[in-house]
Amino acid sequence: MRILLFTQQLAAFRSGVGTYAHGLITGLMELGHQITVVVPEGESIEMPDLRIHIASHSRFDPTPGGWLSLGVSFAKILSNEAMEYDIAHFSDAREAWCVRNSPIPVTGMINDSYAQDWLDVNFSRNIFADRYLRGGYYWLLRVVEKYTYCRMNAVVVNSKHVGRKVINNYRIDPKKVCLIYIGLPDQPPVFPIPLTGSPSILFVGSNFQRKGLPVLLKATAQLLPRFPDLRVHVVGKDRNQSCLMTQARELGIAEAVEFHGLQPNDYVRGMMIGADVFALPSFTEGFGLVYLEAMRAGTPVIATSMGGAKEVFVDGKEALFVDPGEEKGLAMAIKKITSSPNTACRLRKWGQAAAKRFTVDAMGKATEKLFLEALKRTL
Repeated sequence: MRILLFTQQLAAFRSGVGTYAHGLITGLMELGHQITVVVPEGESIEMPDLRIHIASHSRFDPTPGGWLSLGVSFAKILSNEAMEYDIAHFSDAREAWCVRNSPIPVTGMINDSYAQDWLDVNFSRNIFADRYLRGGYYWLLRVVEKYTYCRMNAVVVNSKHVGRKVINNYRIDPKKVCLIYIGLPDQPPVFPIPLTGSPSILFVGSNFQRKGLPVLLKATAQLLPRFPDLRVHVVGKDRNQSCLMTQARELGIAEAVEFHGLQPNDYVRGMMIGADVFALPSFTEGFGLVYLEAMRAGTPVIATSMGGAKEVFVDGKEALFVDPGEEKGLAMAIKKITSSPNTACRLRKWGQAAAKRFTVDAMGKATEKLFLEALKRTL
């Protein structure tokens, strides 16, 4: 097949979208398909037989990664070049919002459901410093998502959790929704980067509040009297970082928290190897690809029970799960790993084994099948 792939991220791995795009390209090319990838400037990579097309987006676009204006450029390219390809796929289905009357099938990956999870009566909206602005943005997302997803020939979801949300809330035909778990592409080995602290806890993810950093800070305050050398290492970028730094000061733990900002993917993988615990107690996760990355690095993982991770990992064996907003449960999970070498060893061993279940080969074959079925329906 001649596949036109649209993605906001490729060279950078700022989120799971970049990792997904890179893995999908690898998996599909290994199956012999011809891939042309459309990316914004600065996101191209060198890969044998991969064709690159550069798209523009407005530098004044306030949406993450400029996805709103990028969607306009993507639609123009698809409109002009569609007949050269068999199928078009978006690594983030939202970015197909401007596509109209495509002569070839259009599919996309739905990576998350946080705009819908926001409306859950149990969702802790009050912890967000920008909750009113965020609430308005999530309203926009729900409008765009419902309008866009329903018009696509097929959509991929990365977990049953996301699938249920889009089917129930957006009234998408279940026959158009396909569950495909994301596989990790092979990457070269990296050297461990030892992190300060005993224990050292690593948190990776932009959008700190949605990823549960406030909860981790509260758990840290509970643990410091017993573990005075504990250190939390935060990787990522968030405009609300100052609010989290203020929270750390108010909790009396500012010296125990280090913000590293955005870091290259290889450096983050080294940090994962060097950490004692990886903790991401998100309020919602579509799947949580970063859990998979930490498991492959051999780091004991503490994950949220809200989202797709609990569908595929065994609690207490491959990862420890905590409910969103439960700082006491999170503190207990950290204490359990830190105080029990057997627990840490078990999570490292079985977490690494679990990561091997998610391959780009399986993802590529499942996506190829989806594309062929979409093509048959349009004939």
